[in-house]
Amino acid sequence: MSALRDPETASLLLPAGLPDAIARSAVQRIQAADRPALIIDDVDRRAALQADGVHLTDAARVRAARAKLGDGLVLGAECPLERHACMVAAEDGADYVAVHVGADNLEAAEGLLGWWFEMMTTPIVALMGAPIEAERLRAYADFISPPAS
Repeated sequence: MSALRDPETASLLLPAGLPDAIARSAVQRIQAADRPALIIDDVDRRAALQADGVHLTDAARVRAARAKLGDGLVLGAECPLERHACMVAAEDGADYVAVHVGADNLEAAEGLLGWWFEMMTTPIVALMGAPIEAERLRAYADFISPPAS
C-alpha cells in the first residue's frame, strides 16, 4: 500500500473479492493512515469490514445503496462520461462521482470536468485509465486516481 505514503491519496478502493483477513487488515491500515477505506460494489461487506463506505461501478445502484448505507458513510459512483448520468448519481445520493479518462476520451473528459467544476458542488474524480498528462485535469477534477499498475 505504497499509495498511503502519497500525500495526495484521498482514499483507497478495495476490491470486494479480497479474503476477509486481508481485507480487514487493509481497512485497518488505510484508516490508521487517516484515509477512508472504500469497498468496491459490496454494500453488505462494507459493514462486516467496518470500511468507511462503498464505491459503485454502476451508478444506477446509487439510490438503493444510499438507502441501505444511510447518511454518515461515503458513497461514490462511477458514471458514463455524460453530464446527465453524473447529475443523476449526485441527486440520488452519491458523495462523489467518478468518470474514466484515457487518451481516447481526454477531450470529452476535459469538457465534462470543466463544466462540472463550474456548475456542481459534488466532487468529481478522474479515474485515469492510462498514463496521460494529469496536469491537464487537475484544474477541474477534485481528485485524480492514477492508473492501476
